[in-house]
Amino acid sequence: MDPHKIPKKDLPLIVFSDHTSGLIQTIIKIRTKGFYNHVMWMHKDGVFASQGNKYSRIKVSKYMKKGNRLKFISINGLSNHLKKILIHSVEVKLKQPWYTTLYDWVGIVGQAIGLRRMNIPGLEYCSEDVPYHLRALLPYDLPKKLRKFIKNLPTHGSPEDLNQYMKDNKEHNILYGRWDSDTEI
Repeated sequence: MDPHKIPKKDLPLIVFSDHTSGLIQTIIKIRTKGFYNHVMWMHKDGVFASQGNKYSRIKVSKYMKKGNRLKFISINGLSNHLKKILIHSVEVKLKQPWYTTLYDWVGIVGQAIGLRRMNIPGLEYCSEDVPYHLRALLPYDLPKKLRKFIKNLPTHGSPEDLNQYMKDNKEHNILYGRWDSDTEI
């Protein structure tokens, strides 16, 4: 699929990335024995909200590079109103001061040595960001099973933990599509 052709009505989407070109990305995949080493939101046409060194907007084209794969997930049961709340949550975080949206490098070290709760309070890495925004929906009227799905999202998990959680709970999400650098558009 071509990520540039995703209609606005289908957003937001969770996006898993297999960025194979960097040392940290490779270490994450080896440590987690997973397929993906990054996860982010697609909240606007052609744009991801991604927790890199700083939480920021990244053009989709930056991830459409040789050696990368993208997997797009849609959450079942989200009304248009809930989708707007989720997108608003992402936008609010994007507008926060830079020092509140830095990458939690201590958390990544904690992941690497098996101390998942080792974090800098208030900072996140990518696989903490996705559940953070989904949990913003908890104060609203949600179907009981969707509420449970969101409440049980992995805390301090890796991208692969989140990917596996989605696979284990398929009734709450849909594989929207995939993009692979080997696929011609």
